[in-house]
Amino acid sequence: MWKIARAALAAGLLLAATPIAARADQIDPQRFDSLLAAARSYAEDRTLIFYCLRDNEEMAPFLYAGLHFDIDEAVEKLRAAGSDARQNALLIEAVLTHVRFTSPDAKDPELDRQCVAKDVEKNFEMLMGVGVPLAIRPPFKELKP
Repeated sequence: MWKIARAALAAGLLLAATPIAARADQIDPQRFDSLLAAARSYAEDRTLIFYCLRDNEEMAPFLYAGLHFDIDEAVEKLRAAGSDARQNALLIEAVLTHVRFTSPDAKDPELDRQCVAKDVEKNFEMLMGVGVPLAIRPPFKELKP
């Protein structure tokens, strides 16, 4: 699993470093710090989703694809708001270094309780609570293209 995560990080960094539209201005550091905090919070929620849905073999590929899509969408919003390649790469790093992937046989009573308390499966399907994509979480949703 770590090989997949490393490959995804490398690919994401490469894409983030590719200039699509050159901009001279970076997103200001204070605003960017809040965006990184949201990315780390999103990663923790995705970790819980990966844990709670670990038994569903059919869903597993879509969990990874959804993570990739969410990161890509957030980077696109960041670019449109004036980010530079370094900021894009830092966003990707903030997510991928904080998401933990779970094997199907993992057992954690505390995480099991969180799965129920946060109604993870339902909220993931409805894009609510822990299932809200990164690009529409605050402060990303306030970014204007």
